[in-house]
Amino acid sequence: MTPTDDRAGTQLLEEYIQSGGYARTIFELPHKPVDNRIISVLAAWLSELETRWPGDETSGREMARLMIATTLGNKESRKSVAIPALISQFSHAKPISERSRWAAGNSIYDIPAGKEYFDELAGIAADRGFGRSRGMIVTWLGKSRHPNAAAVALSLIDDETVEGNALEALAKMRVQGVRKEIEPFLDSEKARIRQLAKRILTHDQS
Repeated sequence: MTPTDDRAGTQLLEEYIQSGGYARTIFELPHKPVDNRIISVLAAWLSELETRWPGDETSGREMARLMIATTLGNKESRKSVAIPALISQFSHAKPISERSRWAAGNSIYDIPAGKEYFDELAGIAADRGFGRSRGMIVTWLGKSRHPNAAAVALSLIDDETVEGNALEALAKMRVQGVRKEIEPFLDSEKARIRQLAKRILTHDQS
């Protein structure tokens, strides 16, 4: 831990405790209940982490990012500032690890974000530069209830980094008219991919 890590980590916990939180270490954050006040504090920290915790992405800052993103992934975060804060982690300008971005995407899925965020999240899902880290954003498409979700998911089935997520999203939506695109996955070496393809084709009446 660097002196900056110590100062920023202490400040983060002080503001969290002042807002009513019960965790005494950053590692405890995901295991404690949250309310709107706590969500607002943590979301602000996540959105502004690079300025509030300046310098390179140390292990301390990465862990804070990971713990905050995980903590925000609950139903209390619906229709709150948590979702824009989590989306902000998908910026190529930010020095963020794959596991931290994945945690942010997983929380967006768990909350889940509403379809009012579809355009932003579909853009992230389609950005192959994010690789596997956007996997749960792709899976979220199946929860989004947006009319364009199936088209976005279908466009990603050729991307091996998220093909399973794309197929899972399509399975949740019970899409129609995709038999030609999905049938090749019945011969996949991966059991999960074969199972998802079967689920999709079971509901596809085309």
